[in-house]
Amino acid sequence: MTTGPFLMVLLLSVTLPCAAALEDGRIGVLYISDPVRSPGFDFMRSEPVFSLGFVAASLRGFGGWELDDVHRAIRLYFPRSYASLVESYDVIVLDNANRNALSPSQIEMLASAVQGGGLGLAMTGGWESFGGTGTNEPPWGDTAVGKLLPTRDVENTWVEGGHVVIDDWDNEFVSSIPWDRPSPFMRSWHHNIVTLKEGAHLLAHTDRNGLKYGSAEHPLLVTWELPVGARVLACTAEVSLMAITLSYGGVNYVPWDYYGDFTSNLMIYLAKRPVPQDVDLVHEARSRAMETRTRRSMLVALLDFIERFGANTNKLTEKIAEMDAIMASARQAYINLDFARVSERYGRALGALQGIEQQALVLKERTVLWVFVIEWACVSSTLLIGGFVIWTLMVRRRLYRAAGVTRLV
Repeated sequence: MTTGPFLMVLLLSVTLPCAAALEDGRIGVLYISDPVRSPGFDFMRSEPVFSLGFVAASLRGFGGWELDDVHRAIRLYFPRSYASLVESYDVIVLDNANRNALSPSQIEMLASAVQGGGLGLAMTGGWESFGGTGTNEPPWGDTAVGKLLPTRDVENTWVEGGHVVIDDWDNEFVSSIPWDRPSPFMRSWHHNIVTLKEGAHLLAHTDRNGLKYGSAEHPLLVTWELPVGARVLACTAEVSLMAITLSYGGVNYVPWDYYGDFTSNLMIYLAKRPVPQDVDLVHEARSRAMETRTRRSMLVALLDFIERFGANTNKLTEKIAEMDAIMASARQAYINLDFARVSERYGRALGALQGIEQQALVLKERTVLWVFVIEWACVSSTLLIGGFVIWTLMVRRRLYRAAGVTRLV
């Protein structure tokens, strides 16, 4: 950092308090990643506890995005000012983000929001993260953000393997994840190589089973807390591998049921909210929340479809409003991280939703039946009328005068 930005950050660290949740109790998360491989963000969209913002910042061309597309998205969606950043967000996530996608002033703003505004910070692994893997994926270590991480980059390194080993089972984030329910990624988690800074706390590492690449053991989850109280965590592994189906290097990766719990609990941890510890209860509540949100969207689409054919859906719409009231109380419990109440309320909402779906299907069948009857009647009447006209014109020849005979004389 230059002298000017450093003094600004120092001043902000004195005058501004640590980041707090938004006024409505939600946790604001600014997710900076690539536009395709960000399953954690997609999962969090179904959780009412989060207020999300997304900024595309990958230059690898996922989804066919070119450099101009990325820069255009950043101009549109990156916070315009320091004030808007600290007022809207509690946590910043750099998920395999490319340093060159952001301008130096934007990187400085992110660092200032952490060091001065107390926002939590997470960086996760990938080709474009930490030490990078080449000219087009430069390292983050010498940036203002890199200086806040509890790790030092080992530049241009990427390891496609590593068995997960937990070092601190008592950490509230680590203990909230069911590591005893394994998935293939845990046996071969692709990651960057880093070293620990003094004062860093190692939560987990990868064991290469003696296959050295710099060292047999590589830091995987590392955290510390800055003097202003902001929590920072480095996850050197590629988080998307937890959630995608991929056959790579002879290893078949399949989606892990708890990848969403990993991402969401990490946001709660970085926001310094109490991390829920009942793994099964929390997972059930989150699953019900996602199922309810998905099925409700499909139900509304179904009602919109049958309304186009003239069906009266007012009664079902009223029942959806009643169900929405149950979901509203569930969302408030979600914001309070009361997952027992969340699970119970979403369970009630799912029960109500199932009844509405059955009635909607009956209404759809009736509507489609009447559409079929009307179409059949229209086609049949058209055929009858057409047949009568043809019969009248072509068969009832008495309507025509007899044609005379013309002979060549």
